[in-house]
Amino acid sequence: MGHETEKIAAYSGHSVAAIFDIDKPFEKTSDINGSEVIIDFTLAGAVIDNLETAAFLGVPIVEGTTGWLDGFDKVKQIKNLTMIYSPNFSIGVYQYTKIVEYAAKIMGTLDSYDCYLHEWHHTGKADSPSGTAKKLSDILLNNLQHKDKALFDTSHGVIDKKALHVTSTRVGRVPGTHEIGFDSLYDSILLKHQAHGREGLASGAVKAAEWIIGKKGIFTMDDFMNDLNRQSS
Repeated sequence: MGHETEKIAAYSGHSVAAIFDIDKPFEKTSDINGSEVIIDFTLAGAVIDNLETAAFLGVPIVEGTTGWLDGFDKVKQIKNLTMIYSPNFSIGVYQYTKIVEYAAKIMGTLDSYDCYLHEWHHTGKADSPSGTAKKLSDILLNNLQHKDKALFDTSHGVIDKKALHVTSTRVGRVPGTHEIGFDSLYDSILLKHQAHGREGLASGAVKAAEWIIGKKGIFTMDDFMNDLNRQSS
């Protein structure tokens, strides 16, 4: 993701002032050469430190790492933090979540249709299920009247009918695919988002970085996309 973001940023006319990785960690003493924004794709365990560093330096940060939201209470306590965070900065994925939300609302009262969620990612992905799958499962559970919990593991035996089964496959170099199915005795309805590569996530992250410059506070993809959609209308 770092390399893709660097490439998209340069293509969009931006200069990359500094690059940090495992061999060159991001520190409070870092000279970021007057940079306007930081984009962070890292491991969950590094997120809090990186956000604290961004706040210390007074630079807004785009946080695209997944698997760290359990520590969000700590994030809210960081003074002077300006950030936008999302488990997936792909604009296509965001629009997909809205399609899923609409579908869940109109299918949610029909208990003749069961629902599942499956995602595929490459073998190097650190978390399972994906952050996007967790967000999609929340959307489904909020709108399906006959589901009240998610099962993220293999079902050993008959699954609870009230459980939304969320499953994962880790294979090869798959950049990311999410599929939601509504299945009945008579037919099936499938909603799928399939990434062609990491470029979509990087492009969205760069656009979010452009958007957050000059703002103060903690934002989500909803804030960014609401502005983007208003500008397009």
